[in-house]
Amino acid sequence: MFKSTIFILLCLFITLLSFGCFGLLVDLLTDEVSEVVDEKKPAILEIKDKNNQTFSFPDNEDVDESSHTDHYNETRDLDFFNLYSLDMSSADAFIADMQRAYDIELSDERGYLSGSDGADLMRELNKTLSLFTPEFIRALVEEYKEYNSKFFIILEGPSTAEFGVTEWDKHLTITLHYDGDPEENGITAAVLAHELAHAVHFIIEESIGETRSESELRVFNGPFDYVKDDYDSVWDHDLHSPFFAYDYGMYDYYEDFATTLEMLVGFADEMLERFNDTQHEALFNKTIYLRNLIYSYISDACFPVFTPLYEAEA
Repeated sequence: MFKSTIFILLCLFITLLSFGCFGLLVDLLTDEVSEVVDEKKPAILEIKDKNNQTFSFPDNEDVDESSHTDHYNETRDLDFFNLYSLDMSSADAFIADMQRAYDIELSDERGYLSGSDGADLMRELNKTLSLFTPEFIRALVEEYKEYNSKFFIILEGPSTAEFGVTEWDKHLTITLHYDGDPEENGITAAVLAHELAHAVHFIIEESIGETRSESELRVFNGPFDYVKDDYDSVWDHDLHSPFFAYDYGMYDYYEDFATTLEMLVGFADEMLERFNDTQHEALFNKTIYLRNLIYSYISDACFPVFTPLYEAEA
């Protein structure tokens, strides 16, 4: 009886295989699973402004300049991404490797990278660039190439007015000011991150415009406005830190954008600690909003913008 049962089942199995029924059944099951997966939509980040009006970032089902691709619910393992480190064996090697890896022309006519502080300066610059993938930096550089603009980083002498400055005239130029006093030196990871944030912001505004760029960023600042040069005297840490990265972010929306990204790179541990405090929810939401802007208008979502943003998101 047992042998007869086994024989009947074997014949039935062979018959199914012969007519392709088994494969058809598998395909049908696979299609059903795929349909369920395809129906899942990215989450919509929804914020209410100070007037209790809903402010939403739609998914990109209908692709146009007003849509933001929101990857908020996607998870990624950073072990899959190699954070690149530039060749710091010499100033010339560092400059050449930056050109090769990031397509950025680094100018050091005063020889700071060859001086006594050269190793530290290269480590500072590499720190920021290594947190961005080469793919992202190249994507940013390529955006400027669309406007026939090259991408420069220039190391200059001391300045009493600024640590660094980013200008987009014919070319995109980031100038970092060296100073022997560490408190006044602008060739640091934080300053480069700040200036790269401006370069990112400029490109985004080419797509969404200045008016929209400012109005959307203001949504995350509660009742507080930008105050230009009064930021230092107006700043109240307990009152304003839940909304702004630090006091200079209250200057205008450009600095609001740049200071947030600067802190994530230069002082990631501090920012992540703040994100763990629900009091800083507005600042956290602002960070995710900036991340989504960057994905939508510069980088592809298949590689990270920079590591601290992923840690913040997690």
